[in-house]
Amino acid sequence: MWALCRGGIDRESKLKEGKVGGGWFLPVGLGLVVVDQITKFLVEGRMREGLEVPILPGLFSLTRVHNTGVAFGMAQGNNLLTGLLALGILIFAGWMAREWDWRKRWVQVVAGLVAGGAVGNLIDRMRVGYVIDFLDFHYGRWSWPAFNVADAAISIGVGVLVLSWVVGQSPESK
Repeated sequence: MWALCRGGIDRESKLKEGKVGGGWFLPVGLGLVVVDQITKFLVEGRMREGLEVPILPGLFSLTRVHNTGVAFGMAQGNNLLTGLLALGILIFAGWMAREWDWRKRWVQVVAGLVAGGAVGNLIDRMRVGYVIDFLDFHYGRWSWPAFNVADAAISIGVGVLVLSWVVGQSPESK
């Protein structure tokens, strides 16, 4: 995908090799960024930090959290680590664009989820200096760290990748 931006690439031959994305990567990635940013904008405009709004009492709430760390609140306040992680995810997305068999629709969707999630959280870090999390699942004394749409997309994308490797359906070109 990145190579197409430079020009001079024969798109048809790359498609036959399975090295260039078809119609799902960009819509999934861009759609995810839009949904992620809209949900964060709504939370930011309507909730103060720490406010909890029960949706399913005892199970699910909307709770505004400012995450200066990495996924699920780990390594709070470490901007270098979070920046390197975002850069690593974007490099991984670029690698996916070069090495995976883009004739498989699920590969395009997974790549869009991972890249879109990384971009959504990177926008937050650049705009306000932290990621806005708000989806808060809990039961009794157990609580999962708050997360957002971008985090969910990255987690789902990586989960599908791990599952694909476990069951022998590698996304790489053969």
